[in-house]
Amino acid sequence: MALVFAGKSHAWHNSFENDKLKLELVPQSMQLNLQQEFDILVKFTMKNGWHILADNPGDIGRPTVLKFDLPEGYQLKNVRWSIPKRFENNQIVQFGYDNEAYYRATIVPIERPEPQIRIPLEVSWLSCREECIPGKFETTMDFEVTEWNIFPTEEFKYVANLADKTFRANLDTSDGSNSQSSSLWFVLLLAFIGGIILNFMPCIFPILTLKAISLIQGRFNHREMRIDALLYMLGVILSFLMVASIMAILRAQGEYVGWGFQLQNPYFVMAMLLIFAVVFLLFLDVITLKNPLADKLGRLSINDKRIGAFVTGFFAVLIASPCTAPFMGIAIGYTLSQSAYVYVPVFLALGLGYALPFTLVGFFPKVLHKLLPKPGRWMEILKKIFAVPVFLTCVWLGWVLYNQVSSHNSAEKAAAMWQEYDAEMVEKLVAEGKPVLLNFTAKWCITCLANERLAFASADFAKFVTKNNIHLFKGDWTNENPQITKALESYGRNSIPLYVYYDGKSSQYKILPQLLTSSILIEELQ
Repeated sequence: MALVFAGKSHAWHNSFENDKLKLELVPQSMQLNLQQEFDILVKFTMKNGWHILADNPGDIGRPTVLKFDLPEGYQLKNVRWSIPKRFENNQIVQFGYDNEAYYRATIVPIERPEPQIRIPLEVSWLSCREECIPGKFETTMDFEVTEWNIFPTEEFKYVANLADKTFRANLDTSDGSNSQSSSLWFVLLLAFIGGIILNFMPCIFPILTLKAISLIQGRFNHREMRIDALLYMLGVILSFLMVASIMAILRAQGEYVGWGFQLQNPYFVMAMLLIFAVVFLLFLDVITLKNPLADKLGRLSINDKRIGAFVTGFFAVLIASPCTAPFMGIAIGYTLSQSAYVYVPVFLALGLGYALPFTLVGFFPKVLHKLLPKPGRWMEILKKIFAVPVFLTCVWLGWVLYNQVSSHNSAEKAAAMWQEYDAEMVEKLVAEGKPVLLNFTAKWCITCLANERLAFASADFAKFVTKNNIHLFKGDWTNENPQITKALESYGRNSIPLYVYYDGKSSQYKILPQLLTSSILIEELQ
């Protein structure tokens, strides 16, 4: 039963509970001194295997949001959340809570004569298990204004003590964003180390190594070599920052991208395949490039122009797209769970690490020169050996491109067959004895997205639908939609995914399983 605090003019509820979670709202006090800041705590307790998503939900999902309708001039600051847990399903990463979670914020009032302060609050969340169900709690907090100093209640102090143990270190910003400063430094170290190791990955090591060896075989002009090394580092760093900026923009627009997101584009994969194929043929001395573009493709000679060093560094990052080094994945995974401002320092550290080995060769060429034998036949043998991992990279990129093109065609065919859900049209088709399949889904529903990939985007499903003249309707519940909510209720549900099939033989319908593959889906429809 919800507890009720008595305000001066009306009572307000400070808790909400159902079979999925319990939400408890704990203010610092029920009185307010307009010359003092005051805190509000919210405790979430999840039940029966359900979890909610964090303020940054990860790859997909709708974050848990608290909206305060503050009086004019009031400010919200020092927002803190419990450190979230990582959930991974079908390579989709989410962050959230499956046990207890705490939210704490500070409200800064302004001084003006008024006997009572009213602050409406709306809390919205997704409860997820195999399916996801939106939830919402609304209340209006009334605080009696007093001139006496306000001290936290015993209940607040008890809950605050529990909550503080779960918070990450906070960086106080006006928009309430936060990060764990100690963890950020650790992640920067991981990114730097990961950048160094990235040079030794099979798709990059042969190109940069032979480039470095060819660099030290000539005469040493220390000044020119150091300038070129710095320009190479500048090219690498700017390229990494460009990638970080594009990722931040795309994720802000709701796109789900991570490191190597360029490889999701078949045209980029095709370009990379051509580049690595050219490098492979160069290593075998099958072809020789005699133009400036050769430097961009990893040619084993040095461009005397300084712009060549910069371009080499810039394109070296694109060459690294197919690779993820140890530690690098952890650093980028952390970055993508944070606010956009974290992207710059992490990708800067990654770029510095990636540029460091080649830059050191430019600054201290004699050290490597002493370790290597004199130029000779060993260089040609080394090139042939290094051609092997480059060839394997070509094979892998070719496999990626093939799968992209084939799955892209299937997905396009399947997507073109779906119509937007229309209750009247569905009723009309069912009355006419036409087979109808309803797909109630949302972009924040991880199970829905998995089913889209495994079942609805398959070529077998597209063929089956065409052969049996099945009418497809998709109800998108990504945002609140009364029509979709009403439709779900008509089938006795309040969650998604929900798949409903009318076989055209009667007005009776069949509810399909929530977890689908192409074979399961077709078997259920037969």
